[in-house]
Amino acid sequence: MFDKIVTISLSPALDVTIWLQTMDFSEPNRAVREKVFAGGKAVNISRVMASLGMPVKALGLCGAENSRRFLSLLDEDRVPHDFVQLHGATRENLTIVIPDQRILKINREGFPVSIDGMKQLRAKVEEEIRDAGKVLLIFAGSLPANLTPDSYKAFLLSFRREGVYFALDNAFFHLSDIVEIQPFLIKPNLLEFRQMSGSDLRTEQSIIKLARSLTAHVEHVLVSLGAKGMIYAGQESGCRIHTPQVPVRSTVGAGDTALGAFLCAIQEGKSPCEAAMLGAAAGTSSVMLEGTGVVTREMVEEMLPRLTSKSIR
Repeated sequence: MFDKIVTISLSPALDVTIWLQTMDFSEPNRAVREKVFAGGKAVNISRVMASLGMPVKALGLCGAENSRRFLSLLDEDRVPHDFVQLHGATRENLTIVIPDQRILKINREGFPVSIDGMKQLRAKVEEEIRDAGKVLLIFAGSLPANLTPDSYKAFLLSFRREGVYFALDNAFFHLSDIVEIQPFLIKPNLLEFRQMSGSDLRTEQSIIKLARSLTAHVEHVLVSLGAKGMIYAGQESGCRIHTPQVPVRSTVGAGDTALGAFLCAIQEGKSPCEAAMLGAAAGTSSVMLEGTGVVTREMVEEMLPRLTSKSIR
């Protein structure tokens, strides 16, 4: 379907997961072990697609102070990459697993980006899409400390031209932005969908109604519902997917995994609802992994029969 898929990350992270032996607010707590992954939404999507055998390239900005560690982790995951290195350090997000297996997630603020850094990144993106045929640019993740949603949108729209499509997974766009951008795909979770719409969306039917209405402007709408599954709405079909209960080790990156697997399936020629099922199976499988470990194709195929789906209108 696409000749090239590129992810763009303006605020990547090192995802650090720490397991504690004790939980004591008066004495130091000893860490039993620790794992570190290259992270951030766009990076996670790249890692998942690479794990599932789909060619993808990761572009973005990273901090020069710890770039060697960050980029080496991408190399370990076999993700082709080209990051602009800026002054500062890539943020380290913390996931703390306490003895009863409850999780505390701490997301740090990213480093501020310079005008020159954005120009360098723009040049890299332009080089990737030049004469590349049909290209999907995946803009996912949080804003850098000094970038506004409007400036982010302007950066994104500067690449709009024939043959270039956008996939979005961001928490700061509103419905008016989606109408203006006309993306190929959006993937909010339920909280983000509520923020995007300015509505409580208290019922499943209200979620489906809004998702279906957005297909006038978006080809594919994926709304992840956490443990309750997923809603997919497209211009020609729609489905409500229910996922099984599974032992949860970490929910970090589950939505990114679902999106990456969905795009892999679309790229392989699966129907949108088949792709949504595979995305939901991948997202469900990912919560059984520690930290932000990536799923394999075998894990997704093993999970798939445990899901159920029904058409929606």
